[in-house]
Amino acid sequence: MPALHPATRKRRAGRKGKAAGPRGSYGAGWPCWALLGAVGPLCRAGVPRGLAILRPDLSLLWLSKPGADRPPSDETTCCLPVPDLGLLLVAQASGGLALWKFRSGGRRLVLRGSPLQPPAGLEGPLQRLALWPAPPHCVPRCVAAYGSAALTLDLREWALVDVRRDLHKTTISDLAYCEDAEVMVTASRDTTVKVWEADWQIRMVFVGHTGPVTAMTVLPNTTLVVSASQDGTLRTWDLQAAAQVGEVSLCYWCQDALSARVNRLLAPAGPGWPVLSLCATGVGLWCLRELHSPLAQLPAPVLHLQVAPPLPAPEYPSLPARLVCACADGSVYLVSAVTGRLVSALLLEPEDLAASVAYCLPREALWLLTRAGHLVLANAARCPMRVLYRSRPPPPPAPQPCCLHLYSHLTDPRAAFASWEAVRERGGEPRHSAASWAWKNKNRYLLVVGYSDGSLSVLEGPTSKAVFHTEAHSPGPVTAIASTCSSIVTSGGDLTVKMWRVFPYAEESLSLLRTFSCCHPGAWLCALGRRVTVGFEAPESATYGLVQFGLGSERRCDHRPQDDPLDHITGLCCCPTLKLYACSSLDCTVRIWTADNRLLRLLQLGGAPQALAFCNNSGDLVLALGSHLCLVSHKLYLPTSYLVKKLCMKEPDVVDDPPLPLTSKEPLTSVQLQRLATLHGVASLRSARGSARPSWRLPPALWGQELCVPGASGAALCAEPIPIPLPRFHCC
Repeated sequence: MPALHPATRKRRAGRKGKAAGPRGSYGAGWPCWALLGAVGPLCRAGVPRGLAILRPDLSLLWLSKPGADRPPSDETTCCLPVPDLGLLLVAQASGGLALWKFRSGGRRLVLRGSPLQPPAGLEGPLQRLALWPAPPHCVPRCVAAYGSAALTLDLREWALVDVRRDLHKTTISDLAYCEDAEVMVTASRDTTVKVWEADWQIRMVFVGHTGPVTAMTVLPNTTLVVSASQDGTLRTWDLQAAAQVGEVSLCYWCQDALSARVNRLLAPAGPGWPVLSLCATGVGLWCLRELHSPLAQLPAPVLHLQVAPPLPAPEYPSLPARLVCACADGSVYLVSAVTGRLVSALLLEPEDLAASVAYCLPREALWLLTRAGHLVLANAARCPMRVLYRSRPPPPPAPQPCCLHLYSHLTDPRAAFASWEAVRERGGEPRHSAASWAWKNKNRYLLVVGYSDGSLSVLEGPTSKAVFHTEAHSPGPVTAIASTCSSIVTSGGDLTVKMWRVFPYAEESLSLLRTFSCCHPGAWLCALGRRVTVGFEAPESATYGLVQFGLGSERRCDHRPQDDPLDHITGLCCCPTLKLYACSSLDCTVRIWTADNRLLRLLQLGGAPQALAFCNNSGDLVLALGSHLCLVSHKLYLPTSYLVKKLCMKEPDVVDDPPLPLTSKEPLTSVQLQRLATLHGVASLRSARGSARPSWRLPPALWGQELCVPGASGAALCAEPIPIPLPRFHCC
């Protein structure tokens, strides 16, 4: 979804007697003619007010004459062109509506019929005009905002056909039609934005502004509405999500509230054009940019998402960064975190829906714990993956496996890279001296399984046999497992969170280090250094929150209750290099937290993310929105201090990670072959669309010395958290 970013071009009145404007010609991107309701303020003194048609170079082509083309006392307040019919609707200061017809190839205007007057009893000025498209083979209608009422006009008969009174408590300041939602949107000085059906039945009301709404527009080809208010904010509303998805302050560069009052918002003239905000002191140009860019599209919604190898990723030699995506169709896909291309896929059936997934990149081994309790080991060095082992759970009342986690003790990056290259060349087949070679390798990978009786087991990788077992959260189940470089953290139904010291080279590999008592079961865990962040959920009381515990002398860190998510938490991850946490929620937000549990950023999305993960040491985020993987660049949400810290870090080498060739088609069914072929056709969106650059940008023709661009020390350096929407506002 697009985002808006401000830059301002001020009119410097009195400089050489002319108003400031863009340098050079506007080029072919502008329309061949322009219409102005009041020409006087834009030209030198002595030119009468009226209607004007301008050439592409803004020179005067035609000007209405008082008396001949219009009544001398009727001043034009606003106008609305109807290009398909060659008409122009003009609102007059006296309250009347005039209809003009283009003649001579659009070179002049001729008044058509007599001006229409509003019905008796209506109070207030005639503020705005909007077209309301009619069904096919019908003439479109025009809607005029007159006070708190809306007048509907038939353009063919040029007659008033409908009057809707008291749509708002006070004056309607603006209205616009949203074609994608097929609704009329009105804004009013009563601080509300209302959405109406075709029969003027109310669909929804947006309440958020604390001051009169003075202007509004609909972004083309979207369901997004942008409104400006005297409360000093510019807000974005999503008609599809029925929620506010963006907010930004209008008072930039020390402007006062009066100078920031917007009296008109103009939608982009086309792709790449900005939104224009007109106020008393100048014109604001708001560029639309994407908060997230498409990375890949999978055949089914993504339920689980994790990055491999775990962060912090080794710098040299670098392993390829991959995303492990467990989908709702029972399959698991490996996707390149850099290009978005499919690397390999484990094609299972919907009954094998994943409860947990673990992936060891250096050994190209993938473990899947299904919701039925089956533990599946697959060879990820082939495409599609081949199932090597499937362990079925014992029948009840025996403990059932319920969660899975891979602990990586990676001390020798060179050995890990050599192991990955060797396994990839052999297609995952172990060699004869694999046991002795693994003994010499200093890297260890421990598979930890949590059970329904609260116990933990450490499994041997190649055989998936338990080599260590211990009690942890009896009598409740283990609900979540996470790890750091030297410890494992678990939570359970006994309302405790436990931290375990890991001894990767010993048979008894886990030793209890610390226990924390909680009020609610921990559904999500994330460990960073000596701190553990726990995501709690109590749906019966609508309680969702994050609490951070510290080891030793480290104190517990809390934040304000209003900073917590408002709905079910769908993901929790951390970036150890930047010491940041991130959590996603069904309230359509992503929250970025500091190491001391302070809310740093609030990213407001247009949809609910099902999962998220940091995909590199730079802080780039990957979101799962349905079946789409979307990338959020760190440059779009990190404050300047973190960007400076990132500049001081060494960038790891990018390893080429092409898709694996199809090894064998014999074990695949026709349905699986079709899924695999479809996936190869739609997987990577990032490589198909090029780099993740905004699809809406300020046209180069509008760049110049008179375009005010704020410095990097703007709102991003504020001490308080700043909501960054999806649409979000950004400086050109």
